[in-house]
Amino acid sequence: MLWVILAIIGAISNAAYFIIVKNHIRKNRDPVILTALGFFFSAVLLLVVSAARGFPAIGPDYCYAVIISGILNIIGLSLIFRAMESSDISLSMPMLSFTPVFLIITSYLLLQEVPSVAGSIGICIIVSGSYVLNISSEHQHYLEPVRSMVQNRGSWYMLIVAFLFAASINYDKIAMLNSDPVFAMVFTLLIISGAFVVIVAITPKVAGHSPHTPAVQNPAPPAHLPDTCPVLRPYLIPAALIGIFASAECVSINIAYTLQIAPYVIAIKRLSIIFMVLYGTILCAENEIRTRLLGSVLMVGGAVIILVFT
Repeated sequence: MLWVILAIIGAISNAAYFIIVKNHIRKNRDPVILTALGFFFSAVLLLVVSAARGFPAIGPDYCYAVIISGILNIIGLSLIFRAMESSDISLSMPMLSFTPVFLIITSYLLLQEVPSVAGSIGICIIVSGSYVLNISSEHQHYLEPVRSMVQNRGSWYMLIVAFLFAASINYDKIAMLNSDPVFAMVFTLLIISGAFVVIVAITPKVAGHSPHTPAVQNPAPPAHLPDTCPVLRPYLIPAALIGIFASAECVSINIAYTLQIAPYVIAIKRLSIIFMVLYGTILCAENEIRTRLLGSVLMVGGAVIILVFT
């Protein structure tokens, strides 16, 4: 079950990325800049490791897979940032839980990978647990995020993101099959990073801040920099950490792809939400223990079904 260990490593790395972003958003730092720098550092790190190992032979489907995955991720991440601006994130985030369900469909269409009946049940249970974990105590009913889709634009954005990510995952695997687990994501990460650099450059700033971060009263921009130029120094250390964790996630998940079908790997990777919950509960003293315990039990139960019956 090496692929399970690798998928869990990917889950821990993915959780670390989101924890870093969450902590620095609280410090009024732009998640777009963090993502751009973090993914650039990750691409450089993977490129250096690839050079040390020897660059792989590139298959005929590599270029188109990288371009499509890059475009899908740019759109998906942009929609996430827009959802953060336009709605209560506690209503929109649960929609992202549906990615593994959509992946059952997209993996069949793009990779001809079909999970077993038991595996599909396990995936659906993991999705259910992930959804419950994202429910806030302020909601009066578990279906409130679904009901909110009628009025909440952010929930629609996140549901679209869930589908986009379910498609991009398959192209990531195609890129890996046409290169190797280390080199596969280099140019996808560079495409995403470059696109976000352009977005940061052309997005109007208000009072020296990106629209993705809360406004600060009476900001004092450094005298040696123009008001429209972001101060990058505070971003470097967290972006470097993001780069390390993103690289670990890419390599571990790509190796897992060589051992198991994508829907199972990504379903196990969704356990990242449990690590984020543990962080929020233990270190940030967040509440809602009963709801989060139920969600965690469901996710672990779904993972056990996948491991035992597939």
